Amino acid sequence: MASQRDQVPILVAETDDVRPFARLLRGIGLKHHAAMTISNAGFEVTVEEARSMCATAWIPANLFTEFTFTDEDPACFEISLDALLQCLNIFGNAGGGGAGAVPVVGSGKKRRWAGEGEEREEDDGAWRGKGRERRTGMRLTWLGTGYPLSILLRDDAKGPVTNCELFTLEPEDLVNQPFDDANRTNAQSAWFRDALLDLPPSCQRVTFRARPQGEPVTDSRTTSVRARKLAESGSFSIFAEGDFGTVQFDYPYDAEVMDAFECDEAVTFSYHASHVALLGRAVQHSAKICLQIETTGFLSVQVMMPLAENQPPELNNGILDFKMNALEDDEDED
Repeated sequence: MASQRDQVPILVAETDDVRPFARLLRGIGLKHHAAMTISNAGFEVTVEEARSMCATAWIPANLFTEFTFTDEDPACFEISLDALLQCLNIFGNAGGGGAGAVPVVGSGKKRRWAGEGEEREEDDGAWRGKGRERRTGMRLTWLGTGYPLSILLRDDAKGPVTNCELFTLEPEDLVNQPFDDANRTNAQSAWFRDALLDLPPSCQRVTFRARPQGEPVTDSRTTSVRARKLAESGSFSIFAEGDFGTVQFDYPYDAEVMDAFECDEAVTFSYHASHVALLGRAVQHSAKICLQIETTGFLSVQVMMPLAENQPPELNNGILDFKMNALEDDEDED
């Protein structure tokens, strides 16, 4: 019987810099275990929160300098996302993830995300270009079902090398229901990120409202001039109420902010504030979001990472997808 050393792995994924890979995994690190699916297209890593919220990181093969998967069918197993992120940051070069940018609302308790230690690590400067930075290279291999995930890590080009192995388990069933496109907003991430950071810490629900072009705005909190502009263009609004007041953000369809806005009928749905706040980390380093709401209130928020310089626009550097149901006791309001 051949030893593991002599066997040919069915998966090989190499990169000179683990930060983009770690950043996508950290964006869904709200749970410490995840289901990982591998195919020729790359990785699909999924976590669930109390079976009411699902978060998936789509990590494309083009994110790696080499990616090979030889099985005909996709493979799926459960791993410790917490352990994987700690391995990737074993030399301290994978970035701390900016935990301070995640709003704490609803429960009032700070969550320990996968990959974090007891002390909050400093955010990396990968996107700001501050001098020459040390990088961690990675070679990830897998021999197949029943074998561990092997991760060879090198600190910079001539630094020390370490090898980590993570056990793989049979995955649990996930409630990752399909999504039917309905009302859709494509926009720059900055406005959504700023709105999340301004949510009242004591709010229990966050309300999303979409109005089509020509729909009158009767909200008493909106001035007549503003209401007329929102009605003329169509709009998307975010509303939350806390112990010391309310916040409302109104976004008319503006080509400078939104790439697309599709709304056939007015919809209003509310969601757990603690679930919405979990998007804060995902949008921190993102370029765009695609927010979609079904007529039933089922919400999907896709967060897209920025393209590298000279990268073809048809490629992507990863997408984070969050799905959640609306609160059941909520009814549409105008």
